[in-house]
Amino acid sequence: MANSDKPRGLVNSITDIEEQSTPSVRLTVPVTPDQEELLTRIVRTISTNRSKSNRQQRITKASIIRSYIDAMSSVTLDYDEIPTKRNW
Repeated sequence: MANSDKPRGLVNSITDIEEQSTPSVRLTVPVTPDQEELLTRIVRTISTNRSKSNRQQRITKASIIRSYIDAMSSVTLDYDEIPTKRNW
């Protein structure tokens, strides 16, 4: 299956993000310090665990966020009565 024929859905690897589409909308998303720390740890863990042959593309916090969005797009969600954050 060619890259352009890949189904949109669960991301199998970080590389899938770059192969599926080129980001065309710049979005600024405020995150909490804890969320930023988690993103930093995820990037660091992925980067240090990759072999040299698999380091052709740089892993960034933005690529992690995009992969989470792609992964969540394949999950069925119930959008009725979603509580506000303070009720979690």
